[in-house]
Amino acid sequence: MRVTTNMMMKNYQTRLNDSLTQQTKNQYQVMTGRRYQYAWEEPSDAMNASNLTKRYLRNKDYLETIDDVQSYQDAQEDACRQVSELAKTINKEYSMEALNGTTGLESRKTFAAALREIQNSMVNSLNGKYGDDFVLSGSDGKKLPFEIDDNGNVLYHGIDVDDMTKKTELDAQANQTLYVDLGFGLTFDQNQQIVSSSAFNTSLPGIAVVGYGKDANNMSNNMIVLVGQMAEELEKEDFDQDAYEALWMKFDEGANKLNDTVATLGTKTQLLTATKERLTDLDLSLQDQLDNSVNIDPAEAIMNYSWAQYAYNAALRVGTNILSPSLLDFIQ
Repeated sequence: MRVTTNMMMKNYQTRLNDSLTQQTKNQYQVMTGRRYQYAWEEPSDAMNASNLTKRYLRNKDYLETIDDVQSYQDAQEDACRQVSELAKTINKEYSMEALNGTTGLESRKTFAAALREIQNSMVNSLNGKYGDDFVLSGSDGKKLPFEIDDNGNVLYHGIDVDDMTKKTELDAQANQTLYVDLGFGLTFDQNQQIVSSSAFNTSLPGIAVVGYGKDANNMSNNMIVLVGQMAEELEKEDFDQDAYEALWMKFDEGANKLNDTVATLGTKTQLLTATKERLTDLDLSLQDQLDNSVNIDPAEAIMNYSWAQYAYNAALRVGTNILSPSLLDFIQ
């Protein structure tokens, strides 16, 4: 087969362009640290990188959300602990051991005034906020949870906590939920309701913390109401020690339930901590997988670029020998 000069020049130009293309690709790898610029260059790795990127960004969202949820729950726990400390003060200083039959009316009025101050402090703690949201307001964080009206009635979202005609509504308020997706595998049941184990419930209604409604003896289950009733009993001229003791014991029962709530919040904090550790580990793993799918080792990239540059320069030098001047080059 006869190799013409024209064929040789075409083959040389093709190879030279290939060498330049390879050099440009290696130069891009050195500059960006990526193995490829377009998905069609590495379709399998590009698809894998796309899926990994989605998982990585979603995991980042979970990590940011979990920090916010933890801060929100810390505010809930702080509010509950404040009320718990106030309850301990009442149990220590206003128990039957502190108040006996020899305590006079004026002294009892002083105790009553102090109890009312504690009652207001409890309400203020239960109305604690995180940002613009009330942390113990259930699923409606924008609505003030507790208030005491002019008649001394304790209201939760405007409803008297002792109003048994509104018990169904109060039950609904006490069982409100507000789920957040933290990567547990959010799923829905056949009624399109969130499966509780697949998400994290951030809702903590205040009446579920301090109680509501009345028991079989027609005594209030709400700790704030009980404090007010204890104060009223102390202000009576004919002090009924048995009635006061019954109120105090009922209050102590609520304080024990409050301590259980604080312990539950501690358990949820442990869950959040463990979840954050898992998500952090996953974050590092996804970063490594993305790096392997997209990026190139810097040393390898520099070596490849140096070799491609050497090959291109060599091709240029070969070209000066192949493309020797002809008579046509001098004909103008």
